[in-house]
Amino acid sequence: MPKVATKVGLVEESAVDPLLGAGEVAIEEWHRPALSVRARKALSFRNMSAIYLFVVMFVIFAIWIPSTFLASGTWRSLISDQAITCLVSVGLVPALAAGVFDLAVGSEVGLGAILVAWLLVRHASVPEAIVLTLLAGVVVGVINWVLIMRARIPSFIATLGMSSVLLAVINWVSGSQQILNLPQGFQNIGNGQLFGLQYPVYIMLVVSVVVWYVLQRTPIGRRVYATGADPEAAVLAGVRISRVVLWSAIACAVIAGLAGLLESSQLATGDPTIGPGYLLPAIAAVFLGSTQFRGGRMNVWGTVVAAYVIATGVKGLQLAGLPIWIPDLFDGLALLVAVGLAAYQKAPTSRAAAIRRLLYSTSRPVRAARRARRADQLARVQSDASTLAIASADATGTTEVWQAPALTVRVRRALSLRNMSAIYLFVVMFVIFAIWIPSTFLTSGTWRSLISDQAITCLVAVALVPAIAAGVVDLAVGSEVGLGAIVVAWLLVNHHMAIPVAIILTLLAGVAVGVINWALITRARIPPFIATLGMSSVLLAVINWVSGSQQILNLPQGFSNIGNDQLFGLQLPVYILLAIAVIMWYVVECTPAGRRLYATGADPEAARLAGIRTSRVILLATIACAVIAGVAGLLESAQLATGDPTIGPGYLLPAAAAAFLGSTQFRNGRMNVWGAVIGAYVIATGVKGLQLAGLPIWVPDMFDGVVLILAVAMAQYQSTPNARAAYLRRLLKRRPAEAA
Repeated sequence: MPKVATKVGLVEESAVDPLLGAGEVAIEEWHRPALSVRARKALSFRNMSAIYLFVVMFVIFAIWIPSTFLASGTWRSLISDQAITCLVSVGLVPALAAGVFDLAVGSEVGLGAILVAWLLVRHASVPEAIVLTLLAGVVVGVINWVLIMRARIPSFIATLGMSSVLLAVINWVSGSQQILNLPQGFQNIGNGQLFGLQYPVYIMLVVSVVVWYVLQRTPIGRRVYATGADPEAAVLAGVRISRVVLWSAIACAVIAGLAGLLESSQLATGDPTIGPGYLLPAIAAVFLGSTQFRGGRMNVWGTVVAAYVIATGVKGLQLAGLPIWIPDLFDGLALLVAVGLAAYQKAPTSRAAAIRRLLYSTSRPVRAARRARRADQLARVQSDASTLAIASADATGTTEVWQAPALTVRVRRALSLRNMSAIYLFVVMFVIFAIWIPSTFLTSGTWRSLISDQAITCLVAVALVPAIAAGVVDLAVGSEVGLGAIVVAWLLVNHHMAIPVAIILTLLAGVAVGVINWALITRARIPPFIATLGMSSVLLAVINWVSGSQQILNLPQGFSNIGNDQLFGLQLPVYILLAIAVIMWYVVECTPAGRRLYATGADPEAARLAGIRTSRVILLATIACAVIAGVAGLLESAQLATGDPTIGPGYLLPAAAAAFLGSTQFRNGRMNVWGAVIGAYVIATGVKGLQLAGLPIWVPDMFDGVVLILAVAMAQYQSTPNARAAYLRRLLKRRPAEAA
């Protein structure tokens, strides 16, 4: 029987598709590349950039600070101290490989650290406390899965909201205090040593081997990578992507919980503040690790190597005596470089070709041809629309004139729960708090202070509207607020600039941040939420560098008046908010720029084919977001009469929750300015009422996280209301026998 040569060997003719015909089938035999070729690929910069970066850093620090950097104790402490960060990174690998961007991983670490300590001081045995803590990680993973797969919330938004909820749980369990006096037997788990290294190093290696084996040597791993690469194709190939996402989310949360309990074991203390600091280093390590060994794919050993390379850089800079803001800067830049390298891995091209393409694309004939092509595309779209209308008229014999719905129909739609849920939520909260705490909640002073105090948060929510409408979820908006607050104070106090000049330079700094965000998203091809997450860390480093990690005091009285002067009982920031909201509303809703903005956010490729310059739209959206956030920051400094380097990050969650809640109001699931304003004040009313009722300080975190999750879930529901209603009708109309 004829044989066929294949990559895996010889097969009989009967194994060949009969459509190819009988007889000899010529298939070129696969030959293994030469050893020199394989060695060159394995040792290339593309495949081992982290190793070469480590060598460069090692040489620099060995020459710069040899007495401390080359000491054996330094390396033993580095390997032991970074084992937990490395473990968190390894936990993120299956989640990110499956397409789940778990921004709650830091809070999951904190939950594990606090929960195990809380159980131990309540006299649970060490094994019981560990098992229950890991089971709590399973519960968190299941909740993340429900939000992502059942509520259809994007993973980074779902886990961002879960992060705030978990922080509230952590502060509730711990009472916002450290938990002390953990048993000695538990402390030995984190501090015992073997061959000069602490036990967490070996635990990390065991977990890494298990995760590596599952991802690289089992069908489960292939399903994980298929789900992350293309969920639709994975479904068509028979992969149950919901199950894959479930197990990936559980694995991430459980390993993060394990890292948290090891951290408490090392510290002999349950600290409620340790979790969030793990997020950026872990994500940077995973993305940098994806450029190592596996050609742009998330992998365990690349992540382990990358985590220790980043730790080496931070350790060397700390030993050199550089400022405390260096780790934030290093982590942010490492994340941006790592994701940029990962994007570079997916579409490799020679440097010479890239330069030639850049020079060619900026030449005058090419620009003219591009303009002509866009004009032709737009003309075709308009021509096709006209042709379709004429054909429809010819087919029916007449053209129907559109008639506005009856007034009752329009009123019913406008007042529906789907269109005004935030208003109805406000009414419910108002009634509850008016009955619960009437003596404080119903006073005019409470409402004046609420409207004035929340104007800045509302302004940040308005800043997010154009960015999110264009498809850019700006996770750096809090740091942009902090940058505006510090830069204006620094210019006024340290450089004695006039108030108008300081304000203009602060807004120009916002323009610069917007341009950098745009370059990272459109030129470096980094996903917006990753680019802005890295920029958030970089901006925090800049803030601490400018301020020296200290408050900037003694701002001029004229500047303080901008934030504290009143008109009709309300502070000036309220009127500044209204002015900016009106301008933004007009641009977004009443101009062609707004239509291009929504088109870009809805479908960038279709918008580009319709002649819209999507890159320019994203540029203007990111600049608008950063500048308005800068305005909010300088108003905050004016109100406080102080430049505070810590105020920025707290604005992210309330503003994002307000923007997404606002998208469910008035515009049927679309980002809009007045919906964001309403959403911000509705959330502020809930938080204010809970505070006046004397509830604990962790309640705002819980409220913000829950509202963000519910707001995005409602926005997703708005996008497919007919499908959901049809499903419910089918469910109710099923026969009893079918239901059984």
